[in-house]
Amino acid sequence: MLIVFLIMLPVLALVALEIKNLLSAVIVLSAFSLVLSLIFYYLHAPDVAIAEAAIGSGFATVIFLIAIKKRGVLIMLTYPHSRFFYYDDKGRPAGFDYDILSLFARKLGIELEVRRVQYWQELIPQLISGKGDIIGAGMTRLDERIKQICFSDGYFPTKVVIVTNRENTALNSLSDLKGKIITSVKDTSYLSALQSIEGIKIDTNFSDPNTLLQAASDGRINTVAVDLPEALIGHIFYPNLKNVDTITNLQQYGYGISNDKPELLAKLNSFLKEINEDGTYQKVYRKYFH
Repeated sequence: MLIVFLIMLPVLALVALEIKNLLSAVIVLSAFSLVLSLIFYYLHAPDVAIAEAAIGSGFATVIFLIAIKKRGVLIMLTYPHSRFFYYDDKGRPAGFDYDILSLFARKLGIELEVRRVQYWQELIPQLISGKGDIIGAGMTRLDERIKQICFSDGYFPTKVVIVTNRENTALNSLSDLKGKIITSVKDTSYLSALQSIEGIKIDTNFSDPNTLLQAASDGRINTVAVDLPEALIGHIFYPNLKNVDTITNLQQYGYGISNDKPELLAKLNSFLKEINEDGTYQKVYRKYFH
């Protein structure tokens, strides 16, 4: 049994170092201390074992938990099933935005807490009302949005593209859009881009931007406008789609921050610059976009 405990010590130590969630790391360290106290007991040092259990597993853990509570959290508002945030097959949070903002929270010495909105249109109002600190949802920096909230420096390039089903042989360029119905979603960069095109009809009956590509693939709608990263990933799941053309110049995703938190914005921009310079950004990028 002693050998088992001795093996468990380095395993628990490595887990505590690698785990991202601070609260979970504290719990693992508590288990480490408990195992250590059992080792002392097996080595016939009961007084040391009791001291280790009381201080390491008990008192120290309580102090850590109080410290976490006082230090607070960074609340990330996001949209369910976004390409930049999702839950993996084991139910763990993942995605490009989640990883970047987790690193940012760690830099601040606090935890990242995720709050999901039900509808895309709720993101900015909930940020303004103080229900979150930062929007991490692959949101494009648009002039109309910048009038409401602050945005970080751009961290991911994008364009809006027209996508349709491959069976739609009549649509091959922007000139073919005249008189056609293009489906979009309210309060998205897609709709903003479409409104600059003359001679088209825009359908905004869809409320969920994540369903657009599937609907076009299934033939339930004819043509859609989406961000280029969405389209590229969508082709993996729906290979019968085709890109018609881009309808915007290069745009940038940014992290949304309320106007009353300029210090947080400054720290985030400094962090984004730092991870671009030290290669961290590129590592996270390669993890999700090979």
